[in-house]
Amino acid sequence: MRHIADFIEQLERGKAPFNIWVYSSKGQYSQLGNQSKQLRTPLLYQALDQHLQVVIETNQDAFLLLPEVHAVVPVTFREGQIQVLTQPNAA
Repeated sequence: MRHIADFIEQLERGKAPFNIWVYSSKGQYSQLGNQSKQLRTPLLYQALDQHLQVVIETNQDAFLLLPEVHAVVPVTFREGQIQVLTQPNAA
């Protein structure tokens, strides 16, 4: 588990695109905004202010952001649903 501030800082330093998903209902997440190659941290901050569960999907990984506890948890994410919580890779 990581801290949200550290995670967002890493996203801002990197140049990789990411998708933002927010919890909609019944275990489903909806993509927020259009897919883009741009960094979208302002949209991410807005999502964190307005939603209790946010998923960030990169080309290789997905992470569940839980703003109420300032935590980031790696997940397996497919077709708008979290499949399982996963263990972080060893550094």
